[in-house]
Amino acid sequence: MRLRKLRHLTQKELADALGVTENTVANWERGRAIPKLTPSQFKTLVQMLQIDLEDLPDDFGRQSATPPDQ
Repeated sequence: MRLRKLRHLTQKELADALGVTENTVANWERGRAIPKLTPSQFKTLVQMLQIDLEDLPDDFGRQSATPPDQ
């Protein structure tokens, strides 16, 4: 959600670009569902968020407000 909001994208805009419902994107962001994207959808996601693969989270769902101690 943080990356989407940084790019000023709505859930609907992202959903439309990926060919999924707005509810699906909401479920991903809330950790209720895990994205199962095709290679084409994955490429679109990376392009829309203007990120490199390394910038994607390793885990989906709610992100902690503070990083874990290392």
